[in-house]
Amino acid sequence: MPLDAGRHYSADVDATAIADFLAESPLFACLSADDRLALASKMRPRQFARDEVVFHRDDAAGQVFLIASGTVKVSVPDEQGHEVVIALERGGDVFGELALFDEGPRSATVTALTETHTLALARQEFLTTLERNPDAMRRMLALLVKTVRHSTGHVEDLVFLDLPGRVAKCLLDLAEASGGNQVDLTQEDLASFVGATRVSVNRVLADLENRGGIKIGRRHIQLKDRALLQSEIRY
Repeated sequence: MPLDAGRHYSADVDATAIADFLAESPLFACLSADDRLALASKMRPRQFARDEVVFHRDDAAGQVFLIASGTVKVSVPDEQGHEVVIALERGGDVFGELALFDEGPRSATVTALTETHTLALARQEFLTTLERNPDAMRRMLALLVKTVRHSTGHVEDLVFLDLPGRVAKCLLDLAEASGGNQVDLTQEDLASFVGATRVSVNRVLADLENRGGIKIGRRHIQLKDRALLQSEIRY
């Protein structure tokens, strides 16, 4: 992306670059160009190393983060205390947005899967801008509904698909989101994403690789035969 989140943006040209970047995000695209420019001057760059926790569940919330580059995972513990991955967010995505709507604690833990550059915005700065724009508020609520529906779809997959189907669908969804045929995810994280043990997921992946559907690499999985993966998804 044409944005270096590792720098401190203070000059007008830098604020303009950030404002242009904000226009590509559904969360900020509903604002006017002037409002985006005003917010851009208030955003602060934050960088996270691979496997660094951005924030934990139940931490105090007060900022929303826009990813300039990198990937983070959003996770919560299940009843047994194991991690369940509920989403992956990449460059251009926003996380921590629930902080914009209430003053409650964080509802999930966010961890950087790769070196990740973000732009952080304080909740009050965003609300002040949003309150001046009722149309933007309506679009924001529509975006929140879309997020809830996406989460509902993930729950349906966990309930109605068997493990091979969940693994195949997860790989296809993640590849589509990344715009390629490679999923940058460890097998352990994949297991957390589909709600299964690593041993069980390893067996499914080995079978898919033996059948030519995927190629397993270090911290990534290459999709070789999408039709084969699609055939595994049976509700």
